[in-house]
Amino acid sequence: MGTVRIRRTPASVVPPASPAPAASPPPRMTAEAARRVLESVIIAIITSTGLYLVGSVYSEAYYGRMSIEVSALDLTPPYVALQAVHVVRSLLEYPVTLLGLYFLSRFVITRLPRVRTWAVSLLGRFGRLALLIANGLIVLPLVLAAVNATLDPALVQTNSPLSEVASLMALGGTVLVLYVLWLSVGPRQLLLSELQHRKPVPIVLLFTLYLLDALVATAHNATVDADLFMTGASDSSMAAVFTMASGVQPLPSTDVLLVTIRNGHYFVVTRQPDPPSRTPVAYAIPVRAVDAVQMERINPAAPAPEGILIEFFPTPTASPGP
Repeated sequence: MGTVRIRRTPASVVPPASPAPAASPPPRMTAEAARRVLESVIIAIITSTGLYLVGSVYSEAYYGRMSIEVSALDLTPPYVALQAVHVVRSLLEYPVTLLGLYFLSRFVITRLPRVRTWAVSLLGRFGRLALLIANGLIVLPLVLAAVNATLDPALVQTNSPLSEVASLMALGGTVLVLYVLWLSVGPRQLLLSELQHRKPVPIVLLFTLYLLDALVATAHNATVDADLFMTGASDSSMAAVFTMASGVQPLPSTDVLLVTIRNGHYFVVTRQPDPPSRTPVAYAIPVRAVDAVQMERINPAAPAPEGILIEFFPTPTASPGP
């Protein structure tokens, strides 16, 4: 009997499953994006710091003019920064002027070829003199502000921090004028183009002098607002009559204006004639020493355009019980 061979067929080999593709790493932040983020953070920090400085100078000058120590009020940082709203118009004048000049130059370059050709020919004919005039007009408001601050005896001849600001303005104005001269005579560049290319030197010079000018203008506006308040010409001037508690002496003057209520005290200042005294008298009255306060506006409130409209709504009443 023959031998029977049994041949075993090998099982089909299943190839191993290929591994799942790894997730692609998130795209890294490019240098340009990182620079933009860093610039945004720096601008936010500088803006918030500038607003706080302006608000601090306004509060110091406003309450100090009325013989009230601002540290006794214990003002919060948000409230101090909010005081910059009083001078926001003067703060925006120079930046708006720069933006207007920038957009005007872009409009002339892109939309008015004849004017652009004329400006180029004018620069070619007069050269450095034309550049000096153009750059000088851009920095002229800041330079004039520095000169006025240097010549103001109320700033220079005092020991207040504003006198140091005036000295810094004089130094900053001198450096800015020298830089404009060098930029117009040496590299022969427009200041606007330097700002557009984000050159740090002109940006630092302009911003520093602008911030110093804003501090001086803020102190001046605060003093004017305080004078209007003390003479009763301000819309926020409010007369106050105090009924003192038993055993408490009355105020030496009854013609006082309520300035603010902070830290458990009524801060009042004596009403001043026009022009007001340079040394007004103020009082800090503890709240516990007062039984009642009668307050009245000095100036009547402005009426509504069509009169005062009062709408009466029905008062909800409780439903009767069962």
